[in-house]
Amino acid sequence: MLGISVDSVYSHKAFADQLGGIIFPLLADFHPKGEVTKKYGLWREERGNGRRAIIIVDRAGIVRFSQVIPKGPPNVEEVLAAVKAIA
Repeated sequence: MLGISVDSVYSHKAFADQLGGIIFPLLADFHPKGEVTKKYGLWREERGNGRRAIIIVDRAGIVRFSQVIPKGPPNVEEVLAAVKAIA
């Protein structure tokens, strides 16, 4: 599992520290700004940032699940079901 955001590495450290630590890497899609986010169709040009989303990619590199997350937490049961379906 990886976390990716258009924020800097320093922002990621502050975010992880605020949560009391996390067990997966956070990757910075910072320079060039949002290139990975754009490839997944999640970039918001008008805001200069990306949409929150969960994307599950299998070992062959095929996207098996994709969900844009509105405000609030994601539907954990739905995400776990998607992971179990490809495991």
